[in-house]
Amino acid sequence: MPSKDPLLQMETTCVSLLCELKIIWDEVGENDVERDKMLLELKRECLEVQRRKVDFANKFRAQLRQAIADSEAELASICSAMGERPVHIRHSDQNFGNLKAELRAILPELEEMKKRKWIAEINLLKFWRNSYNFFKHNSG
Repeated sequence: MPSKDPLLQMETTCVSLLCELKIIWDEVGENDVERDKMLLELKRECLEVQRRKVDFANKFRAQLRQAIADSEAELASICSAMGERPVHIRHSDQNFGNLKAELRAILPELEEMKKRKWIAEINLLKFWRNSYNFFKHNSG
């Protein structure tokens, strides 16, 4: 029964391709120096692809960290403006498991506080409008 593990399948494919390449080289009559050059070129290309993938992963990690920091700062700012304690305070012993999970934990709190701030602003505007109308009708 064939393996369902994609990494094992990929490794098997790579090995079979190298075997096929050896058969071709044997048939063509490629010498050891040329074979070594080709293998070195293959390794170099693999390293370049891996480096690009690692660089992409590093950038993505940095973007997640920045998004978390930005969300925490915005949440703290909203709480401060509303005279409330921040609802999300990261503790050094708090473990979300990973950065995506941490961001998923913060975003609903941030959205809730944005909604509460918006409602408070609407209520303040209504209060000002009612106060203005009250003083307008009751003065003089």
